[in-house]
Amino acid sequence: MEDKNSLYTCIYTKTKFSVSDGEHILQNFLGARWVSETISSNEAQGKFGETIDVALEQGLREIRNTLGTKGGRGGEGPSLKNIVGDSGTVYTLAPGGAPSISEPVLKTRSLPDGRHEINAVLGDMKQIGWAVAKMRQAFPGIKFDIDEIRQHAVEMKTYVNDSMRLQSGLGGDDFFRGALKAAFNLLGVKNAEAALLPICDGVRNFVLNGDGECRSFIRWLTSADEIALPKIGDFDHFVGVYSRNGSIDGYIQFFGEIGFLIRLADGYAGPDFSFGYLVDPLREADPAETREPNYSIENIPLFESGSVLPTEQVWPIYSARFSRILERHYGMADQRNLSRIVDEVLLPHDGEIVTKEMIGELSQKVAEYIVHRLFTPPRPNK
Repeated sequence: MEDKNSLYTCIYTKTKFSVSDGEHILQNFLGARWVSETISSNEAQGKFGETIDVALEQGLREIRNTLGTKGGRGGEGPSLKNIVGDSGTVYTLAPGGAPSISEPVLKTRSLPDGRHEINAVLGDMKQIGWAVAKMRQAFPGIKFDIDEIRQHAVEMKTYVNDSMRLQSGLGGDDFFRGALKAAFNLLGVKNAEAALLPICDGVRNFVLNGDGECRSFIRWLTSADEIALPKIGDFDHFVGVYSRNGSIDGYIQFFGEIGFLIRLADGYAGPDFSFGYLVDPLREADPAETREPNYSIENIPLFESGSVLPTEQVWPIYSARFSRILERHYGMADQRNLSRIVDEVLLPHDGEIVTKEMIGELSQKVAEYIVHRLFTPPRPNK
């Protein structure tokens, strides 16, 4: 039986502690649920939660929003605000990438008699006061009756024929400290003796305090080829740490594509090991995560093969990886949207004989969706 009063050693501060709130091996916002109460003190966790965990979340926010992934506790993913389309319209993207107009858009047309026709496009009726204020600013000499405008409002849903470009936040010391923390956590929970070795002091101090050079611990991939790893879903997160050629190395991959090579320490002379952690952020697989995935370290590129910086040669590689995420996402979204269209048309008539009118409505909506998809192909984030 475990002694509840036993002291543990924090793998980051090397201080002793008896109780902790629990450290997620991979950050909770990524849909992971594995928690250890023995590897990290509350002091270290408090620093991480306010700094590097936030930086990692910010760097992956656009992908999370597009896929609509939730946190490990089931909390909704992030919305993206103030996204400007090519038309100048400002949008809010709800989790899953569903757009809504976040600021009223005025469309005006001059009439032959000198008057103006004004159409206001709103995200919802709560914006009507804002729209009227913009009308008054554009036409200061004209009075507008907000109640009359409200009576003439027409509610409708349609596809957005506007391109929106999202800016990814990959990179930066704090982002990579957050990624390294996940790998070092995995080492700590699986092999605390190795994690506490003096050879790990460099990565330990970098993760905890930002001391040292990021390039000593992280490399960018130099190939767009998929790495052969175990899979449980289409957008898996993978963390692996292993001994190889006298080093403690690792690999972390987000959403099935966005990967980085890791070096935790040089000069390792202990027994060989290989540990992994695999998570489906959509939580659709059963099981949705595995703590002992079977993988070969020979399939993972050597740390030395990676690029120190995200050069002009590296960005096209990650752009190709972003594109594959989008391709899989849109394939999944197409299936769900077509199923939704069928349900919208046929479920209100459940139990009835299918009529020509139903078939016509279904055909029209499916055609509208297909045309929309043809003319708004997915674009990779940059």
